[in-house]
Amino acid sequence: MKNIILFIAIIITLGISGKDASHLKHSENTVENRLQSYLDECNKNGLSASILVAQNGEILYNGGVGLRNKNENLPVTKETIFTIGSLTKQFTATAILKLQEEGRLSVTDSISKFFDNIPKDKQNITIHQLLTHSSGIVGNLGYGVDFVFISKAEFLNQVYNSPLDFEPGEQFSYSNVGYSILAMIIEKVTQTDYETYLQENLFQKAGMQHTGYLFPKWDTTQIAHGYKCGEDWGTHLLKWQADSNQISWHLKGNGGILSNPSDLYKWYKALKENKIISKKSFEQLTFPHLKEHESGDSYYAYGWTIMDSDRNTKIIAHNGSNSVFYADFLQLPEENTVIIYMTNELRYDTQIVAWEIEQLLFKVDYTPVVPKMKSVKHGSTAVTNKQLEIIHQFVELILTDDGNIDDFINEHVANKERERRFKMWVKDMQHEFSGYKLKHVLEYGDLSYDIILESKDGKIVELTPCFDLQFNESNQIVAFGW
Repeated sequence: MKNIILFIAIIITLGISGKDASHLKHSENTVENRLQSYLDECNKNGLSASILVAQNGEILYNGGVGLRNKNENLPVTKETIFTIGSLTKQFTATAILKLQEEGRLSVTDSISKFFDNIPKDKQNITIHQLLTHSSGIVGNLGYGVDFVFISKAEFLNQVYNSPLDFEPGEQFSYSNVGYSILAMIIEKVTQTDYETYLQENLFQKAGMQHTGYLFPKWDTTQIAHGYKCGEDWGTHLLKWQADSNQISWHLKGNGGILSNPSDLYKWYKALKENKIISKKSFEQLTFPHLKEHESGDSYYAYGWTIMDSDRNTKIIAHNGSNSVFYADFLQLPEENTVIIYMTNELRYDTQIVAWEIEQLLFKVDYTPVVPKMKSVKHGSTAVTNKQLEIIHQFVELILTDDGNIDDFINEHVANKERERRFKMWVKDMQHEFSGYKLKHVLEYGDLSYDIILESKDGKIVELTPCFDLQFNESNQIVAFGW
């Protein structure tokens, strides 16, 4: 009898152990563990970023990888502050809809209601067209001017004197300028500064204490330094302080706000709970108003892009970048999921991390792409593989105007459909860098390269933009420029 009882006890124990082992094996493949494993690999490969992932109201991950300040070896944490770039546009759009709720404006209003002396071709542009990038107004008033002071009057004067790209309402063309004009409208209607209005009417209501331009009491040690081609680019705050502590109209309203994923998650919840604007206004904010590209399947809302996932579920998303920092904000309302991602070192593969996480969340066997950020420096004459040999040919094409662009494209560029853009890019580079010489090449583990040049007077510069060429495994160029 004792033996039978002992045998039964062993069977029961084995059964429990087997069940526990099976449960343990299953638990090792949980979303949380897959996510942690992916971010650990990103960290090992040199990514610096802050990430928040939440599903069904539960935060699965909120933290950082890599460094916010390489010189001082300071890590990225969930408190680290980044610039969010064009994620700023959703704040501008929400502010407009809040003012509409209050009866102080309507998205059908033309801009002539708010500004004087508007040229005839621009008088009938509406707020809706500014919000949806369908106004025809020029995208930018120059490049590299984010921190260059410009008065409101001069900004408008340049806009008025710039020809429209198309008749208002005819098509989609992304315009930072349009969102700066929206910020001016907010100031006109409220008789207060744009950032002040956001702080008092949006951010405070959402409980956000770490979002803004200059108003928050920043812990400057928590603000991430940007890195471009391995060099310390600095921070937005330092650049604003150098610009008389002002936000240039080239940036205000369309980009540049500082924040972190934790604060943007508060914003997400406040919008979802209708604490900032009504449900009706939120539906208008995220309605697919205008197709972005005829051949694509994404639509622009107000400060958000709308598309479907590969599961035919709705995605509300936007990204932001200044070619140094990069941010992504993804909402999947039907799947009750949000992904917020920020990095201080933009490269080809650092742009896809949020989308790799989106795939990882819903596909158990998905293997996400890991950005490989650690670079190897090659001297100006070092040719150690086929890709570096092609880069040297490319640099020769750029710096000496010696060689046939068509021949280079035919032999080395994978996507011939982008031939025209590649030619334009090369010609721009030839114009800008004539007489320079190659300093060195940075090689990354993702088959991409940065090309660093030296000017005639010894100044070290990178080909504009920073990440220059990316190859496939057949040694063909599959991506170039920004």
